[in-house]
Amino acid sequence: MYLKIIIIFLVTSSRLLACDCECVSDCSFHKVIENSKLVALVKVISYDNYLGGKIIGHNGKMPNSMIVEIIKVYKGTLTKQKIKIWGDNGALCRPYIADFALGDYFLIAPNKIEEPRSNDESKTDYEFFSCSADYLEVDMKTKVAFGQYTKRQDRITLVEFERKMKM
Repeated sequence: MYLKIIIIFLVTSSRLLACDCECVSDCSFHKVIENSKLVALVKVISYDNYLGGKIIGHNGKMPNSMIVEIIKVYKGTLTKQKIKIWGDNGALCRPYIADFALGDYFLIAPNKIEEPRSNDESKTDYEFFSCSADYLEVDMKTKVAFGQYTKRQDRITLVEFERKMKM
């Protein structure tokens, strides 16, 4: 009986170690962009780099990075029209790239990769952190961004967002 409890504890706690994070303050998009060096509206244009091994779903190919086209920069400077954003490989605190559909738009506040975790990653690439709202999905038909904009607000129009960014 005790052995069974210990095994269950070890199995469930080992999953938590991969990305055991908790936001102790305000980790909404509104707060994240205050300290972000880059805030932009982007479109997901392609997947790049796939996870190896047996992958369930995704036709056996799970994307590990994506290329996004920069539509508009609200904060920071970029010399490129496209950037690469890396996702989780199952052991990092990043969202899975498969959650970002091709052709979808996002407001993003990514972090530049400081220490590449694989030979394919570069210090010119970016990543998100799973424990904060580093991105919001944008419906370009309605011009509304969805997600945790603030602790109490889960959507914002692009017009209102742009007005607030100019303040």
